[in-house]
Amino acid sequence: MKFKLEYYWFLIFALCFTAFNQIQDNFRPNYSGDDLIIKYLLGVAPNFFPAIGIPALFVVIIPYLLNKKNSDSWFYKKRHLSANLISIIGLVGWEFAQMSGKLRFDWNDILWTFIGALLFQFIWLFSPQKYKEL
Repeated sequence: MKFKLEYYWFLIFALCFTAFNQIQDNFRPNYSGDDLIIKYLLGVAPNFFPAIGIPALFVVIIPYLLNKKNSDSWFYKKRHLSANLISIIGLVGWEFAQMSGKLRFDWNDILWTFIGALLFQFIWLFSPQKYKEL
């Protein structure tokens, strides 16, 4: 059975989604310590992990959304940047949308969204070339 190259990106998405879920549902509510660094990291992690995982998912989805005649477009050729841009707009937009509701807006969440997006770019940069060609 041949390894599908998409699985590499799906695995990154799945690991980030799992980390997000575990931190959001288990670690944050059950942490009762006083360590400010751990509290800070648990607070920003729900923005950090999606900023890595969402672009990994879009890297796979974009080629399927665009047909072959659009394969010369910048959106297709630079799908790692396109995917990251979509993710950043969504995550930062969601953070600003929290200003109007009962949820909490935090500039640190935006910072860690950009750090996660940068880490995704490094993952893309250092991934084998064959994983970038779907």
